[in-house]
Amino acid sequence: MKKLLITGGKGQLATAFESLFKAKFNLISLDSSEFDITNKLEVRENLRKINPDIILNCAAYTNVDGAENDFERANKVNSEGIKNILCEFRNLFIHISTDYIFDGINGPYSENDKSNPINNYGLSKLNGEKIALEMAQKLVLIRANVIFDLNSKSSFLDWVIKSLKDKKEISVVNDQYGNPIWSFDLAKMIYQIIKNKKTGIFNIGTDKIISRYEFAKMIAKEWQLDSNLIKPISTDILKEKNKNYIAPRPLNSGLLIRDEFPKISLRESLVNLKKNKV
Repeated sequence: MKKLLITGGKGQLATAFESLFKAKFNLISLDSSEFDITNKLEVRENLRKINPDIILNCAAYTNVDGAENDFERANKVNSEGIKNILCEFRNLFIHISTDYIFDGINGPYSENDKSNPINNYGLSKLNGEKIALEMAQKLVLIRANVIFDLNSKSSFLDWVIKSLKDKKEISVVNDQYGNPIWSFDLAKMIYQIIKNKKTGIFNIGTDKIISRYEFAKMIAKEWQLDSNLIKPISTDILKEKNKNYIAPRPLNSGLLIRDEFPKISLRESLVNLKKNKV
């Protein structure tokens, strides 16, 4: 049984993968308090002690607006941390990236489209990709966007449901597009990639390129909540109203999925998530 180490162990994807596949691996999941990938000495000591066959790197700085004010911190986790790991590790490295490495002008994007991030978060993730592509001996680089789940502070779906249950009116951008994916579906796809011994860059997402506003309405419908509380707003207007919303966002974004992967229905994902988790 292969030994698999998950970094960023408290995140949505890490939690989903551990829940689904802990019986398939000798699985060790560590959060940032147990494995700080920005600390070279800690990385060296942990990797020599654990000696994993596979690393699933879910550790990331994901605060898009925070990265605009503190690029150094974002880059330290999203880029330099990757270098720290790969200086010590020569086996299969699975790294999670994002469609934010693109500018959102001509999306959705294939794996081979030219990157051009328009915010510091995207730049830090692109820097991490470059290091992974240069240094990893065996690499699976996964790009995904709008990963969602329940009971997660960083989940768009969780925010929408909790807001509507509290009868709170929310403004949701209607000009930012992507193809959201449930963390459990993403975990299953990663497992299949490992099982089939694939390497390379892979886009993973659902079958529907959709605006955040349309996605919020889908969520409301599935959970039988009041969709009238969801108000459409443009990104520009939201920036004017919210002083903390400072990072430019790629608008016409999302990811093209190869035919070799099974199609994942966004609507079915919501149905299954509700059935299994609520």
